[in-house]
Amino acid sequence: MANGLVTPTMPGINWIPIKPATNGALYAAIVQIMMRDKTYNADVLSFPQQKAAEAAGYGAFTNAAYLVIVDENHPNYRKLMRAADAGIDVPEEKTADGMAVQHYVVIDAETNEAAAHTSCDKAVFDYEGEVNGVKVRTGFAMMRDTVNAYTLEEYAEITGVPVAEIERMAKEYTSHGVKVSVNAGAGSTAGVNGFDTPNGREVLRALVGSNQMTGGSFPSGMPNVEGKGAARYDLTTVKGQPGVTTKNATILSRGGKAWEKTDEYKNRVAKGEKDPKPMLEWFTTGTQSDSQALMSVVNQYPYQCKIMMTWMCNVIQATPGAMRDEVVERLKDPAVLPLHIVCDVVIGEMAQVADYIVPDVTQYESFGLPSGGGSYGAEVRWQAKTPETPELEDGSYLCWETLLIDVAKACGLPGWGEDAIPDAEGAMHPFNNAADYYLKAVANLAYADTPVADIDEAEMRLQGLDELPRNFKAAVSEEEWPKVLNVLSRGGRAWPDEYVRGADGRYRFLKPFETYIYNEKRALMTNCYSGKRLPATLGYNPPMFSDLSLMTDHYSVEEFPFTNSEHKPRFRSISMLSNSPIMRDICAHNYLEINKEDAAELGIKDGDTVRAVTPLGDVSEGEAMVRGGQVKGAFSVSFGYGHSNYGAQDIDIDGQVAKGNPAIAAGVRTHQMLDPLVSVDGVLGILSDHDASSPGRCGSMFKIEKA
Repeated sequence: MANGLVTPTMPGINWIPIKPATNGALYAAIVQIMMRDKTYNADVLSFPQQKAAEAAGYGAFTNAAYLVIVDENHPNYRKLMRAADAGIDVPEEKTADGMAVQHYVVIDAETNEAAAHTSCDKAVFDYEGEVNGVKVRTGFAMMRDTVNAYTLEEYAEITGVPVAEIERMAKEYTSHGVKVSVNAGAGSTAGVNGFDTPNGREVLRALVGSNQMTGGSFPSGMPNVEGKGAARYDLTTVKGQPGVTTKNATILSRGGKAWEKTDEYKNRVAKGEKDPKPMLEWFTTGTQSDSQALMSVVNQYPYQCKIMMTWMCNVIQATPGAMRDEVVERLKDPAVLPLHIVCDVVIGEMAQVADYIVPDVTQYESFGLPSGGGSYGAEVRWQAKTPETPELEDGSYLCWETLLIDVAKACGLPGWGEDAIPDAEGAMHPFNNAADYYLKAVANLAYADTPVADIDEAEMRLQGLDELPRNFKAAVSEEEWPKVLNVLSRGGRAWPDEYVRGADGRYRFLKPFETYIYNEKRALMTNCYSGKRLPATLGYNPPMFSDLSLMTDHYSVEEFPFTNSEHKPRFRSISMLSNSPIMRDICAHNYLEINKEDAAELGIKDGDTVRAVTPLGDVSEGEAMVRGGQVKGAFSVSFGYGHSNYGAQDIDIDGQVAKGNPAIAAGVRTHQMLDPLVSVDGVLGILSDHDASSPGRCGSMFKIEKA
């Protein structure tokens, strides 16, 4: 809340340790204070649609004023009230995608009468009463209940953050108008209640109106370099693409579909089964998840995966509880997984159990167009050195992209090979190598907005750009090539801040931006095991198992008082660099990082070998680091250590043994317990967030003891 990239020792930085998996509690406590002191932006919360927010000088709106049906006997109980529920006539309209426009009901602040949100500029956001004989409350009013479910003192106990510090943060956050923001994501969402983190982040931003505002939550972004409407090529439209969606198919990771909407559920009910339960949890609002996909593979549920391909990732290491013999043995069993192909630069834990390993290129040998970080634009990554993988006939090199291209062409899939990529005029171009795709994206970047100048010929020769592989130039037109070289020579393209900052303090390219104070999708979700529901507004959701029962209802918090977190290491990447002697020399291994007071109570000193043990007996053993900055009641482990493969082991390839280096295996990884409620009768299920299906790496239960 006070700066950008920080470390605990930087001057002027407030480092506030917080217990893992309690972010939602901290956010809820801050919002409780904002409601108590009325330090939220009342104007912003009253705007029911984007047009009204923009007219008042803001960049975004919320559904805080939308009415929710709270009459338990109403057929649309827990849903946002629609115009038909209120007896309000509205025109039939369609969105640009052909979907019916939804007309939600609000209380118009001027007339104090019910109205469609689309015809109201300012609404009452704190309301409860009746509309058309139906009991209703606004989303804002319902949030008051969930954020006040605990007192500030209880939130302090839950989070480990003192009440005075929570009060200070709330006051500071609400003292700067729209020129504040909250940044939270990535690893902090990989917990058993990970959804609380982005949910709280978005609600806090919305309550002060900082979205799309200068000094607040300002978009960065990049020009359209691949989709429809890009300057030169459309890299996303595939002629003849199969119409496969979650409506007519089921993704392996069990996301995007409610359990009761699945064919399995319907078929079991049709056979007379009452209230059938699935083998593994389904995630109504979840997207694709590599961790959940892995567990679906080893359980052969909801169907058997016949072919699995993984690229540049170590899913088995990144999935909590998956690095165990039972999972490894199933991945090795062709009766469970008939074909497993890995494309990577190393033989890691995932590649070690693959049927085929396809060599990949490193970041210095490959293409990419990441966004420009905090500015508007895009960086360009391209081959800085000749790849060390085999060269193919067309001058490209063996890598993930060439594997995909050759397999797709062999299978006759649409969108690959000749006449695959349309340009802005509708003419078709080939997609036969990686350059065919990425250099066209660079052309889109070069021509975005105002086209860049052609590269100077002397500059081209000075940088050796006249010696690039032949398939680079062949990927674009003669006209585009000098401009593509201009962008390549500069490593990308960036626009000045003034390009995206409007004179009125808002994002220049405003887009409709709505924050859900009330999340209707979450309100309607029912747990596939217990039928329970999670709250539809911001609040604290303690760590739970798959049926939404509290972990602490199953295991004693007195016996297992510690929770856990994982963080990115300084001297490793997420899954790489343990094979780097320089990185190992700097930090040979990681630690079980423990709070000073906890260590004193347990008689643990720096350098002691300690064990973190779950209620199911999973053991994480490593060297203790006793330090300040680690919250009391939790331990932390930096990710990316404790390998079992990745060069730590001997590899026998056709009789030739490549000796491993045991130093690569140094350190500890967190051995999480499996979810005990689904992991029965041979089923293996991991701890997960119940909304996003993300892996529950943080927020479990442990005891710590000397080894």
